[in-house]
Amino acid sequence: VGGCAGTHTRESRRVPWQLRGGATLSAALGLLPRAGRGGRAGGGKKAAQRVEVWGYEGSPFSRVVREELSGLEVAHLWRSAARGSPKKQSLFQATGSAQLPYLSDPNTGVQMFESAAIIDYLRATYGPDGAA
Repeated sequence: VGGCAGTHTRESRRVPWQLRGGATLSAALGLLPRAGRGGRAGGGKKAAQRVEVWGYEGSPFSRVVREELSGLEVAHLWRSAARGSPKKQSLFQATGSAQLPYLSDPNTGVQMFESAAIIDYLRATYGPDGAA
């Protein structure tokens, strides 16, 4: 009996061969160029307050910032603001731009856009040789 009372469904309990292991393999191949980034701990300096970062899951620019935050073990608050989201509009009202990723560090007063600049800042401030 299916999800509706009185109806019968015909479900196969077998997984098609195309899905057996293939999804895992294709996901692994997609991550291969990243070579484990974001999975290492950097032992960086600790932030007194959490760093606030705005981004969205589908953005490769947001992804590299998030990987760096994780790698350096920086305590942060991730604010997801996908395209068309009301959160993105609130970011625009606060900063005058809806560009992502965006970092606001209450520990230093720094606010910035651009993933490469954010990564350089995080390494310089919270990396093993950083100033924080």
